[in-house]
Amino acid sequence: MTMHDRTALSRVSAYLRARIALQQGNRCLQPFHVTLDSASTEPGWNYATPVDGAAPNAHELASLIDLFDRKQRKPRLEYIHDMAPEVLPRLLDAGFFREEPLALMTCTPDSLAADGDLDGVEWLLAEREHELHAAAEVQNAAYGVSGTCAADVERLAGVVEKGGAVALARCRDSGDALGAGLYSPPLEGVTEIAAIGVREDVRGRGIGGAVTALLADHAFVQGVSLPFLMTAAGNEHRVYARAGFHRFGELIGVTR
Repeated sequence: MTMHDRTALSRVSAYLRARIALQQGNRCLQPFHVTLDSASTEPGWNYATPVDGAAPNAHELASLIDLFDRKQRKPRLEYIHDMAPEVLPRLLDAGFFREEPLALMTCTPDSLAADGDLDGVEWLLAEREHELHAAAEVQNAAYGVSGTCAADVERLAGVVEKGGAVALARCRDSGDALGAGLYSPPLEGVTEIAAIGVREDVRGRGIGGAVTALLADHAFVQGVSLPFLMTAAGNEHRVYARAGFHRFGELIGVTR
């Protein structure tokens, strides 16, 4: 690992904890920062992140598990293993299992390479309610979430209100949503590009990569110095690599 990568990982780790602190359902349960969503049981909205260098004891782990159980949520952690290497073996001893890791990828303004000039596709930054609803619908469908509720639209509206952005790709003729994504409100020059979703029948046309590059470019213009995303290995990784992103670390999920 290069010193540059280590610095980037440290910044992303701090960002993950700071982002939790801004959530309504956040709690600090040393040595963990915890977010629990009252409207959703989705794992991505309910998890804990340890502080860098954490070495939780049995009592601290039991308290964390109890908190999730009382809120009827599955105990789960998301964090950068390299920044807290002593956490994982203690979690495994407590009955957790490690999920497949996600690659952390980033880019520079000069490395962005995705082509936004796709036949029949128009691009916009979604801000109005019907635009945000369209973005939520295509994201939910892409991730296998049935239906779109008011809370989904409110989350996207909150992203925009707090300084992030939601990108929407639409069919130029019909106005139908084809793909969407977002970058979260930046903190200390760091933002996450996330929730990239493309309608199943139009995948393979470069829409996902173009949405990602559009968001990264907009984030750089707004003063962000470290946009990053998380992706599974395989096809998604290659899509983002073609858009100009490179790997600099990984994030692990650990569930009980």
